Amino acid sequence: MFDRAVEPDPRPAAPTSRNSQRLRDGHRREHAASRERGSISFDERCARALADIGVHGAVSYGDLAEARFGGHPYTTRRAVNAWTQKGLVTETVATGPGGNPFKVLTLTRKGVADARRVAAKRGMDPAQQIRFSPARATQAAHDAAVYRACRKERERLHRRGATARRIRLDAELKSTVARRSEAARRRDGKRAADAERHRAAKELGLPVDDAGRVLYPDAQIEYTDADGRTGRVNVEAVSGDYREPAVRAKAAAGFAMHANGPAAAGLLKRLGLGGGEDRSSLRGPAERDPATLEL
Repeated sequence: MFDRAVEPDPRPAAPTSRNSQRLRDGHRREHAASRERGSISFDERCARALADIGVHGAVSYGDLAEARFGGHPYTTRRAVNAWTQKGLVTETVATGPGGNPFKVLTLTRKGVADARRVAAKRGMDPAQQIRFSPARATQAAHDAAVYRACRKERERLHRRGATARRIRLDAELKSTVARRSEAARRRDGKRAADAERHRAAKELGLPVDDAGRVLYPDAQIEYTDADGRTGRVNVEAVSGDYREPAVRAKAAAGFAMHANGPAAAGLLKRLGLGGGEDRSSLRGPAERDPATLEL
C-alpha cells in the first residue's frame, strides 16, 4: 500500500485550446481527454487514499489531494463526495498553526471496515492498525502534519529503492510498551517493569534517554530496502511550542525532524536542524521557503 509515495497527475494533457485565457483549476475541460494508458485508475487512487486516512486517523483534504489525486480538486472532490455519500468519511474544518482554516478527513466506523478490506486486498502488513479516530479540532493540525511528514519520508525511502510496509503512530507504540511493562509489573514488580519497558523499546527501535525514559516519535515507518533488509524511520512533526531540550534529544536519537508551521521551522533552524536534506525540513505543495507544514 505504501510503495508509491508520489503519484503522478491522473489526467493526460488536455487538447491545445485556441483560447489563450488560462482555464481555472478543476475546470471540467481539464478532464475531457481519456486517461493515459498505464496510469493509476481512479478506483485504485481512492483505495490508497482511504487507507491513508485510516492509517493516520486524520488527513488534510489538500494533502490527500496532492498525495493521491495529482493535486486536482475535481478528482479529489469526486472521491470525497462518493465517500461521504456512502457514509465512509467525515469532512470537518480545523485551524492550522498559522490560524488558517483547512479541511480534515476522518473515517467513520463504516469507513474503517472498508479501509481494512482495501488494505488486506492490496498487501498491507496484516498488523497495520486502522482504527476509528473521531475528529479532534485541537489535534487535527498536528495529525495532518504527521501525515505530510510521513509522506515526505516515504518519498525518500522510495528514491532509495525501499518500500514502506507499515506505519505505527505514537499511540500504538506507547500502548505496546505500556502493556508489556504493566504485565511484567504485575508478575514481578517495578524493577521487572522497567526492564521490560526498555526491552520492548529496543525491539521497536525506540531510543531510551539517560534517565531511562523512552523517546516516542509521532510515527514510525517500517520498510524493506532494495536488498530485502528491514529498517525503521522515526518521524517527528515538530510544533512551535516544542521545548528545545526535547527537540535536541529526539534529533540526537536519529529522528527525522519536520517543521509544523513557521514557528517550528524557526526553532529547527536555530538548532541547526531545519535546512539539511537528511534532517528533513518539510516543504509544502509549492515548495515554500522556509519549509513548513502550515495549512
